[in-house]
Amino acid sequence: MAARIFVRGHPQETPHTPEKYAADISLWPPTSGFTVHHNLQQLWANPRLPSSEYQSLLLLAIGVWATDKLVFRSTAADAWTRELVLEVPASPAWMALVAGLTPILEFLTGDRWQLVPRPLQYDLSFQAEWRLDWQPDLVCLFSGGIDSLVGAIDFLEAGYRLILVSHYDYGQLAGYQKHLAAALTQHYGAERVHHLGLRVQLEAPELSLRSRSLLFIALGLTVAGAFKPRLPLLVPENGFISLNPPLTLNRLGSYSTRTTHPYVLQNLQDFCRQVKIFHPLVNPYQGQTKGEMLASSRGQELLRALLPQTLSCSHPVVARWHRQTQGNCGYCFPCLLRRAALHRIGADQGQDYLYDVLTDDRLLTNRARGADLRSLLFALKTWEDIGPTPSLLWRTGPLPGEFDLKLRVLAAGMAEIKSWLQSQARPGLRRYLGW
Repeated sequence: MAARIFVRGHPQETPHTPEKYAADISLWPPTSGFTVHHNLQQLWANPRLPSSEYQSLLLLAIGVWATDKLVFRSTAADAWTRELVLEVPASPAWMALVAGLTPILEFLTGDRWQLVPRPLQYDLSFQAEWRLDWQPDLVCLFSGGIDSLVGAIDFLEAGYRLILVSHYDYGQLAGYQKHLAAALTQHYGAERVHHLGLRVQLEAPELSLRSRSLLFIALGLTVAGAFKPRLPLLVPENGFISLNPPLTLNRLGSYSTRTTHPYVLQNLQDFCRQVKIFHPLVNPYQGQTKGEMLASSRGQELLRALLPQTLSCSHPVVARWHRQTQGNCGYCFPCLLRRAALHRIGADQGQDYLYDVLTDDRLLTNRARGADLRSLLFALKTWEDIGPTPSLLWRTGPLPGEFDLKLRVLAAGMAEIKSWLQSQARPGLRRYLGW
């Protein structure tokens, strides 16, 4: 049975028949329903107010993200693929176009979506003024991870002026982002870099959360919309994680995240053009692994100084359970890729993680904490046995662009992982791999 979600367009609006909705979502404190807490008033209303197209995209992205968090996947027949109906307010120009986003959502989250627009004029009340005497050359998504840090440093070293846009939904992540952005501002100067941290938060039970990238990109586009109509949006992500090949056959489709998959970025770019949003979505690292990004960075000294302060983890709050400082868990897939990449530049340190998978033999057999490690080892062993195979990439979905380049990134990423494990793995891991 489909879960029907209603997104309110202004504070006074309420569903006419509340009993037919699984939930209603509002950006304003309602008398009932779910409130998305935010600081969107910090978005710039000048030098130019982003048009209704940007507000429509942002409100829709917030609705999708909130729905993704509110509806348990465990309620679906296969414990994953949900049927979701989202009623969203839309400007008149959007009424016939909203459905064009459905294929992107279905690819991104793995659910069946129906978007139901209703004509409604609304104002998200952007209030901030751009009072600096310079204009940005690029808007850059800035998550607090390694890839976004490399992207920011590379383009700042190349002489660009950047607005760094962050999204956070808990305070510790905001702390990482602010600290890194402050370091970049101090190094390059406030006339070259400006950071905008945007809070969009909803306490909800589902944790798989495949749609966050749509919200992040919508925030970045809305920031760009306050400036030049074609100001590029930089989405820095290494090509291996962008392709995110399935490590095992039970990680096909959206079981592996598709945050910046080429299909998502290309089709989202096409959709934006249809709704008169013309900012290029640029990922200059599509052809590189994470290790290659690190090795080729233009600002090595600054990058190496800031790397320990980045957050690449899927479980960043797990340290709380152990009464330790927040940080990278060490056993999730992003942490494993992070360590392999850092090994490439001689900067991998097991003590920087809550768990060191290379020294703690118990992790390999732990049901939960060892799952990603076992999957990664299985994928590496399969790769060793059968060699480069295009099927690993095709299983992730359509692949626009040059296929040989993507296969090269996959091979280089696997080589990076193998090099890391061969140099440091303990006997238990070696036996598991047959080395």
